[in-house]
Amino acid sequence: MLLWVDCTAGMPEAHLRVRCASHFEVAHAEGVERARAEIERVKPSVLCFDFDYPDQDRLLAMQAIKLAHARLPILMLTHQHSESLAVWAFRARVWNYLVKPVAPEEFSENLNALASLGNRASPPRSAQLLSAAIPSELPVQPIAPEVARLQPSLQYVTQHYHEKVSATAAARSSGLTRFDFSRRFRATFGMTFREYLLRVRITEARRLLIESNESVTAVAFAVGFNDGSHFARSFHRLTGVLPSAYRADESRLPGDASQRGSPQYLGLRRRASDRGPSRANRT
Repeated sequence: MLLWVDCTAGMPEAHLRVRCASHFEVAHAEGVERARAEIERVKPSVLCFDFDYPDQDRLLAMQAIKLAHARLPILMLTHQHSESLAVWAFRARVWNYLVKPVAPEEFSENLNALASLGNRASPPRSAQLLSAAIPSELPVQPIAPEVARLQPSLQYVTQHYHEKVSATAAARSSGLTRFDFSRRFRATFGMTFREYLLRVRITEARRLLIESNESVTAVAFAVGFNDGSHFARSFHRLTGVLPSAYRADESRLPGDASQRGSPQYLGLRRRASDRGPSRANRT
C-alpha cells in the first residue's frame, strides 16, 4: 500500500500517481493533516509526498509524520530544486527526493526499489533522524493557488532572464496558452509579464552594478538587454536614477563592497514603484 499525499497548490502530478498503481495499491490523502488519519486507517508501507513548491509549515508536518512513523519510507516530489532543500530532505531521512518533471524510467526505478522494501519479511530498520533546519528561503505557509499555478513560469524567468525570453515559452512552462497565461498573470500580480521580466532584469542589474566592476554596457548585456540606451531608460524608469549614478551613489555608502550588495543597502534606494505589488513579492 502506498499513500499518496497531495501537497500541491497548483498542478498535482496525476500521471505519476497513476503510475504508482502498477506497483502498489494506492490510497490518496489531500494535504498533510489528512495524511495522519489515512496512515492509521490504511496502514501504508510507503508514503509519497507530492509538493509543487514546499513551504516550511508542510515540511515540518511531513517531518513530524516521519518522526511518528520512522520505519515508513518517504518519497518526496517537488518542483523546488535547491541544494539546501536536498540537504534538509537527506537529514530528515526522506528516502528519496525527486525534482519534477521526473523521467518515467527514473520514477519506475524508485517504485521498484520501494516495492522491494515493502516485500521484505521484516520491516526496514528505522534510521536515526538528524537535526535538520527547514531552509529559511522557503515560504512559511503555502503560496496562494493562483501563484503556484504560475510558479513554473516565474522559475523559467529566473533561469532565462539573461536570454531572449518569450511570453509563449513562459506560458508553455506552466502548461497554459499565451492568452490564458497573460490574463492570469495580470490578474495575479497586477502587472504584465513583460513588466515582471523587466523588473527581474533591473533587480539583477542593480546587484551587478554594486557587486561587480563590469561596465554599465556589460551589465546591460548580462541581464538580457541588447541595447544600452534601452537599458538606461528602463533602469531610470524603475529606480529614478541612471545606472551610472546608481553605482556612484551606492559606492559612497558606508561599509565594504560585500555589505553594499545586501538587501538593507539596496533597500535605501527603493521607491514604492520599485518594490512591485505585494503579491508578487510572495513568490
